[in-house]
Amino acid sequence: MFSLTSTATLHHVTHIPAAIPKSRAIACLHNHDLLIRLDPELAHYEALPSPPNAPNTKRYKVTDNMHTLPKGLWDTTVTFEAEMTNTDDGIEWVIRAPLGLVQQTTWRIVKRDSLDGEGVGGDGEWSLVEDVEIKANRLVTGTVKKGEGKEVE
Repeated sequence: MFSLTSTATLHHVTHIPAAIPKSRAIACLHNHDLLIRLDPELAHYEALPSPPNAPNTKRYKVTDNMHTLPKGLWDTTVTFEAEMTNTDDGIEWVIRAPLGLVQQTTWRIVKRDSLDGEGVGGDGEWSLVEDVEIKANRLVTGTVKKGEGKEVE
């Protein structure tokens, strides 16, 4: 049976410079304001109450600018909910957006030597590993995957 729902996965590894200790890298991942503001399309965001069954999870309502036609001929915004949960080695971030899009992202700080030569960048002993799973309508998944690839590189 044909389904309009699709799943895409992305995996990126970036080595961290030697001058940045693991504790600082994890502190940056635990800084939700910083992570949200790194979004180049961010218009604004606001904190929401944590889910009652997950008090360590922080919720946010995020609004991004979307450029639908080149040169700003037709811009719009999209608002979505994001849940961020700090972990011992990084953060889990779940986005629930319009059109049924659910994006689960995990960023972890791991020992570089455990990655079998995978990754690019810095010269330190630690690496940032990003794993993304996008579930949505096939058309939406392709668009989000393209955008996600641009943000990460």
